[in-house]
Amino acid sequence: MTAALVGIFSLVLTEARWSTVVTVMLLALVLVEAPYLALVLAGGAGLVQAMRRLRVRRLTATQDAADLAMLCDLTALSLTGGLGLHASLGLAAGETGGRVGSEVAGILRSALVGGTAAEMTAADGIGRPLYRTVARATVTGAGVEQPVAGLADELNAELAARRLETVRRKPVAMLFPLTLLILPGFLLLALAPIIVDAMSRLDM
Repeated sequence: MTAALVGIFSLVLTEARWSTVVTVMLLALVLVEAPYLALVLAGGAGLVQAMRRLRVRRLTATQDAADLAMLCDLTALSLTGGLGLHASLGLAAGETGGRVGSEVAGILRSALVGGTAAEMTAADGIGRPLYRTVARATVTGAGVEQPVAGLADELNAELAARRLETVRRKPVAMLFPLTLLILPGFLLLALAPIIVDAMSRLDM
């Protein structure tokens, strides 16, 4: 039984999909009548899935921040080239894409009726810092180019600091799957049949 479990685990591990590995291990533990071990493994699988969802949310937030910084850069560049605010935002939104680009494009469509200043004042979402900057500059009558360029510099500095912090955390993050997932998984796979066999002999 031990050899069979090791063979199954090794075969599935080559697919590099943790969900499949966990599923196979759960089935194997249930088949050898180890419900408590299966419960522990199920809890670990739930923790892994929760961490995956958290990682996806963080990656999405990082991508949105990068897209917003790029949109601000492009908007400031277009304003410097002589384009108006609406045209600059539309060009930048089209080039940036992503959730931020779609959000700004929707606001600009509404601005055709309500006006750019009014829509920027009322807008909210991922691009909130940009909307507030544009709204303040428009209401006060100041130029929009310098505030948007300043916001772009600020967002790029925040992104650089965030990426540096991520790089510094990488060595610690790499230790987590090794110490808490891979090694315990192999130990569990090796010891489960022995424990089940000993328990079955005690029952006899």
